[in-house]
Amino acid sequence: MRRNVTAALLLLFAACQGSTAELGKAVRAYDDALVRAYAAADASALASVATAKEMGRVQVLIDLKSNGKLVLEAKVESFEVARASTSGETGTVETRERWRYHDRHLRPGEAQGPDFVADMAMRYELVREGGRWKVASVSTISNEYLEPKGMKPAGAHGQGPSRGGGMNSDESPPANPAAPKGAPPTP
Repeated sequence: MRRNVTAALLLLFAACQGSTAELGKAVRAYDDALVRAYAAADASALASVATAKEMGRVQVLIDLKSNGKLVLEAKVESFEVARASTSGETGTVETRERWRYHDRHLRPGEAQGPDFVADMAMRYELVREGGRWKVASVSTISNEYLEPKGMKPAGAHGQGPSRGGGMNSDESPPANPAAPKGAPPTP
């Protein structure tokens, strides 16, 4: 009897470990799809990894960039799952990520925006839809800009002023601090 209980506990532990590993993979797939969505100016790249609501939030940011004749070009330089947990059909993942990104102008002859490099701690809320984990929402726990020097965080995953997602200490905050989040980090 004791062996059966031990075996059952080991199976349960292994199942939980597998489930949290799935969550981490789902978040990384989301980040990779987010990079493609921003580059293509089309949130539909997120269809298999994000809920419709999250895709809509990202599309708003893409539209803001597009209206400014900008495309956000981003790259995930490092990604580490710090914590993951599940509860039924929902899950939470906290990560440490490094993003490099800049705005590329769509107007001929305009120089691209400055390169930004940011180390971020992020929290992703996931739901199981159609048998797979999808990102339902993203929030920034912390954000430290490594480049350019002196940069102060104002958002993440593409949030904040259109020239890179943050502001210098001598700038005013964005007119709409409730502007959508969503890629690099989203940056």
